[in-house]
Amino acid sequence: MIFLNLLNRIFGPKKPLSRQEIDDYKDGTGNAHDTESKAANSDFNDQALEGWKTSSSSVNDGMSTTDKKMDQYVKNGNTGGSPNKGMTLSFLLFTLTMLVLIIFTYQGNSAVEKKPQIVENIKTEVENSRIKEIDFYTIISPEKQITSNELIKNQEIKKVEKEIPNLKSVKNKKVATEDKSEIEGTQTEEIQLPIQSSGKIPNSSKSSLVYKNAQEVYLSELKNVDYRAYRNRPIKVRNSLDVGIPASKSSIDDKQEFPSLQIIEFTYIDYLTSSSAYFRNEQFKKALKQYLIILDTYPDDVNANFYGGLCYFNLGKFDNSIALLKNSYTLGYGNFREEANWFSAKAHIEQGQNLKAKQLLNQIIEEGGFYHQKAKELLSEIKD
Repeated sequence: MIFLNLLNRIFGPKKPLSRQEIDDYKDGTGNAHDTESKAANSDFNDQALEGWKTSSSSVNDGMSTTDKKMDQYVKNGNTGGSPNKGMTLSFLLFTLTMLVLIIFTYQGNSAVEKKPQIVENIKTEVENSRIKEIDFYTIISPEKQITSNELIKNQEIKKVEKEIPNLKSVKNKKVATEDKSEIEGTQTEEIQLPIQSSGKIPNSSKSSLVYKNAQEVYLSELKNVDYRAYRNRPIKVRNSLDVGIPASKSSIDDKQEFPSLQIIEFTYIDYLTSSSAYFRNEQFKKALKQYLIILDTYPDDVNANFYGGLCYFNLGKFDNSIALLKNSYTLGYGNFREEANWFSAKAHIEQGQNLKAKQLLNQIIEEGGFYHQKAKELLSEIKD
């Protein structure tokens, strides 16, 4: 065998053993030398020969089962049987999986794109319901209403009261100057002041925040803070909402021109002017709707908060009134602070919240503003 292996390495591989050669070798009828030479050609032939030598059956009989399976495999392969079906099913499954991924990805992107629109639609529905709800409010009795006539009258009185102290101060300044000159001419001795004992210096005045008044503009004779230099964004109104539209855009032709859901834009001052006109004419529902639209764009607008709060008061919604009146003044825009506290106190009284009303009235009295005398009178009328 060693010599045969050496020859195999020198002259190269021989043909593989056939089944007949193996059977002849087992029976001793074949050329044993050639068979062993071929077996030495490869490990596979050598192992096959050694294996079949110990078997009592012929190679054909032993391989019959394997031959049948191989024939079946070849037959299925030629006629498009189960292997091709398996490949087809695999391909279909892969294609279906990719389609599902594409569909879900598209739907996910569509949902992201539609989300802002959904939020906008919800906001629109909330606005519509809030605006429509105002139509069902009931106006309180005329004697309790806060009207434009009352506000305008108080504005005129405050102007006069401001002018009187100015005249008095000029006169007092002149008298004080004359007295000072006379005293300086007659006084020669230095006045010795008594030594003050150490300790806490009493604070004669209660410390308070300083509220500044901004520039004002009068619309329909009603005081408003002049925001024109700061209000660049337009007021957007959906044409489907039951809100007032300025005369320049309220004709029949204009209404036909605008679709039911189209958004109409107005400048801030134009829309505020229209709102003031509604309040001046005691159309509190229409005025409130427009003031709320302004607050959608400018939540910190003191004009819309103040007059919107008065509208709520006249419509009997005192909680809403107090909420807006609290937002109708800031440190930088204190123009409505006195009026807001006064009308908030009256709103608390309407709700039976006398303790809160007293706190506001006492604050008004301590500050000594325009409403301090009225606050004293109203405070005396509140029953414990």
